[in-house]
Amino acid sequence: MVASLRDIFDIVNTAIDLAFSQEKYQLKFLDYLKGENFKRDDIISFIESSLFVSIQDQIVELDLYLDGGENSASFKEAYSWMGKPRARKIREYLQQIIDDAEQYEQSKRRGRKPATKNKKKTTTANK
Repeated sequence: MVASLRDIFDIVNTAIDLAFSQEKYQLKFLDYLKGENFKRDDIISFIESSLFVSIQDQIVELDLYLDGGENSASFKEAYSWMGKPRARKIREYLQQIIDDAEQYEQSKRRGRKPATKNKKKTTTANK
């Protein structure tokens, strides 16, 4: 079975649900992407998706909750049920998913390969 963009969404959604509901941080996203050998177009579509943006937004909200301050009142109310140590773990987990996606996209970029066929061979005899 060939993995698809839909599989990425399913895996990430399930991983986030498990992190919030059961405190399980099982997804090693970069390993998953490499193992399934996703195309660059698939990961770009994920990075441009609303799910990716909502993960980034949730990281910002968790940062506001963790930092406190006057702008964090509504986030204290929304996230106080989990406590700050758990919020830190979830925040790091979400950030790792973002970082892994961006790293995988970078690794799939086409680059110029070094030429090896037409290199001049220099020897001490030619000098």
